[in-house]
Amino acid sequence: MDEVNKKSILIVDDEAVMRDFLYDVLEDFAVEKASDGDEAIAKIKARAYDLIITDMKMPRVSGEEVVRFARETYPDTPIIIISGYSSLSSVGIALGYGVCAFLSKPFTIKQLRAEVDKSLRSDQRRAEGGAHA
Repeated sequence: MDEVNKKSILIVDDEAVMRDFLYDVLEDFAVEKASDGDEAIAKIKARAYDLIITDMKMPRVSGEEVVRFARETYPDTPIIIISGYSSLSSVGIALGYGVCAFLSKPFTIKQLRAEVDKSLRSDQRRAEGGAHA
């Protein structure tokens, strides 16, 4: 698949190691990285993505704020939350925003790929008019 037809994914995490890991694992996609919530919101303002993967706990602008902004700007964009803090309240917040998945760190490459594939398939079905995601 050429670069133009690749699905676009925005990765948002304040830890460079996690951003680079996700970037490498998702090499089959057109991936952009944001090192914090401010940068993520600026990127979302500039363009739509096929999928957003964001950490919840970040300095200054949290993942929750990124999710809220993404939902207001592009309500149908699938979002996956990744977090080292998987309390019931943070999972509840994520689900309240209609995210596709919540992955607790550490997660496996297999878990990540499965959630990415499922999220992008659901998005494709919505785009085709099928509400059976």
